[in-house]
Amino acid sequence: MMKKTLQSLMLLGLLAWSATGAQARNLLKDAEMDVFVLGGGSTLVDGLNFNAAGRVFHSRFEPGYKFTIGASVPYGKFLNIETAYTYGPNNLVVTNTNVFPHAGTTYAANDYIGSLAAVVHAPFSRFHFRPYVEGGVEYDRFTPTRAAIALALNQGFGTVNTANINHNDKFGFNAGVGVDRKLTKRLAFRIDVRDHVTSSPAFGIPPAATVDNLASFPVSGRASNIVYTAGIVVHLGKI
Repeated sequence: MMKKTLQSLMLLGLLAWSATGAQARNLLKDAEMDVFVLGGGSTLVDGLNFNAAGRVFHSRFEPGYKFTIGASVPYGKFLNIETAYTYGPNNLVVTNTNVFPHAGTTYAANDYIGSLAAVVHAPFSRFHFRPYVEGGVEYDRFTPTRAAIALALNQGFGTVNTANINHNDKFGFNAGVGVDRKLTKRLAFRIDVRDHVTSSPAFGIPPAATVDNLASFPVSGRASNIVYTAGIVVHLGKI
C-alpha cells in the first residue's frame, strides 16, 4: 500500500513538474524585451548665487557627455516599462563674483542615474517613425572625482583654504519625449530627450560652517539635467 502511494505521489509530482516546465517554456517563448544603448550629452541647469564671508559666489554645472544602457518590457501595444542606467560628467564650477576677471574653480564631478519609467508610444507611425512620451522616478548620485576631492582639501572651497566634499544621493523624477525609427524587425534607432529633476546637490558641504567642515555651500532649489541621446534598440523575443 505504501509503495503504491509513493508511486502515485511521484507520478503526480512528475506531471506537475512537466506542466510547470511547459508553462515556463511558453512564457519564455512569448517573452519580449527591448535592450537599448544610447549616447549623447546633457546640460545640468542649476545656476545659483550664495554668500560666504561677505562675498558673493556663483555656482553652476558644465555640460557633459552621457551614456545610457537599459531594458524595456512591453505591456500591451502602447505601454512599456523600462529601467535604465545613465552615467556622465557634469563638473561643478564655483566663481567669486567679487574678483575680476571672473575665473571659476572647477571641481570635476559625475552624475550616476538609475531610473524606472513608463513609456507610452503613439498609436501610429509615419515613415517608420513612432513617437513616445515617458515619465518616471529615479535615484541620482552626484560624485566628485578624486582630483576634485584633493583640490578641495588642498585649495579649499569658496572663502576657506580647505574643505571636505563627497557624494550626494538624491531622489528625483524624469519626463521626456522621443521617437523610435524601425530599421529591421529587430533593430530600431532611437532619439531621446529627458529632463532629470532633483534637488540641488551640495556635495556634502553644509549650508553653514561646522567644526568638521569650515566651508559652507548654502544652496537650495531644483537641479534640471536635460539629457539628449541617440542610439540603437534591439528587440529580443517574439516578433
